[in-house]
Amino acid sequence: MQRARRGVMWALLIGAAVASGWVAALTLAPQTSASGSRTVVDDEVSQLLNAKQRRELNAGERERLLERLLLLDRLEDAKLLLQQWLNQQPHSLPLGLLMADLHRRSGSLEAARRELEQLLRLHPSHQELLQLAVLVDLQEGRGQNAVQRLKAQFAARPEGQRLELGLLLADLHRQLDQSKAAADQYQQLAKESAEDVRAVIALAMLHQEQGNGAEVQRWLEQARLRRGNEDRPDPLIDDLAYRWGLRAARVRAEQQRSEVPAPTP
Repeated sequence: MQRARRGVMWALLIGAAVASGWVAALTLAPQTSASGSRTVVDDEVSQLLNAKQRRELNAGERERLLERLLLLDRLEDAKLLLQQWLNQQPHSLPLGLLMADLHRRSGSLEAARRELEQLLRLHPSHQELLQLAVLVDLQEGRGQNAVQRLKAQFAARPEGQRLELGLLLADLHRQLDQSKAAADQYQQLAKESAEDVRAVIALAMLHQEQGNGAEVQRWLEQARLRRGNEDRPDPLIDDLAYRWGLRAARVRAEQQRSEVPAPTP
């Protein structure tokens, strides 16, 4: 649960997304439609599938059918529909990216990896492809392989052109409980991109998880300066400082309780 909360917070901080453009809309749409009746959605899927048997669906109908299949968690049906689409547009990056993610979500990790390797040969620096490849590596228990691959790509890029990749590498370190490596990576990025706020906020979050309230406040103050709000309120930073300060204090209190030896009988 703690790791899930960290992942959500990280997504909010850096705006990470597995897909881009309309693919992101498709993957998010089921969440916004989930309050609808499943029966209604089932009926709509049946109508669209019947129409598909009679004629070629137009682009809007095809997107709607794919969205509804995802909403119903009918991933295998969604993959069949998407494959037909890919046969018509074999070089589409958004479609290939979504297919790789559907393979991953349905547990077909080898198929997801093959799809990603093919796409990465054509788009080796594409951020969303790299993010999805990391997710597949983590699900396969190959986190260290992902670290080495990202490190090599990071080292090959010039300073000032590798912030997003460096953030992904640092977060991978965090997911693997390599806190020092993550902190070192964030600090390097903070120096290289002196006007960007993301690395310093990530450092504050990392110290919050470790129960270090003073470091939380220090790095959030750096974020405030980078946002140009040195002498006036900054609602985002003020809210983070309050909430993360409380969480860091709770973490530290729990650490201290665990350090107290149990009374001897």
